[in-house]
Amino acid sequence: MESYILITQLNDFIFCPRSIFFSGIYRNTTSTEFYHQTPQKIGQAVHSAIDEGRYSTKKTILSGTTVYCEKYNLLGKIDIFNIETGMLTERKYSVTTIYDGFRYQLYAQAFALQEMGYDVKAMRIYSVKDNKIYDIPMPDEVEIKRFEVLISKIKNFSLDAPINPNPNKCAKCIYNPLCDVQL
Repeated sequence: MESYILITQLNDFIFCPRSIFFSGIYRNTTSTEFYHQTPQKIGQAVHSAIDEGRYSTKKTILSGTTVYCEKYNLLGKIDIFNIETGMLTERKYSVTTIYDGFRYQLYAQAFALQEMGYDVKAMRIYSVKDNKIYDIPMPDEVEIKRFEVLISKIKNFSLDAPINPNPNKCAKCIYNPLCDVQL
């Protein structure tokens, strides 16, 4: 039986394919204290209202809802979806660049919501730190193909596959102590 891919792993895989393996090791621990660094702790704080169900009591707002996309076998949680307007919002603490991984997370959430019968009309990323909103276009055929290629790469990834380490990324990676990649 094929296991699902976590929606958050889309962004993680783009950062470094090996991160999915290492996050799986850590996911089974009871405490994130020994591997989460300041950016991850800030991100958790930003999401606390959503994760704890305190963001909104409006019946037309889905917040922190678990979603599953059968077509791509993806599982995750949405941050905010306004049923009335069809707006899907992903909250990040600080956004300076819209990375592919950010967009692909939104695509996955939108595909799951659509399978659940919701009408996703627009998507955006909200940067909490500077209160900026970044509109993300709905994926066209080219973007959907790129998304599907990423899904295929994740499904077929092997930890033994050659990797070209990026010293800038590796230096910031929370999994660096576990990784055997030589810089």
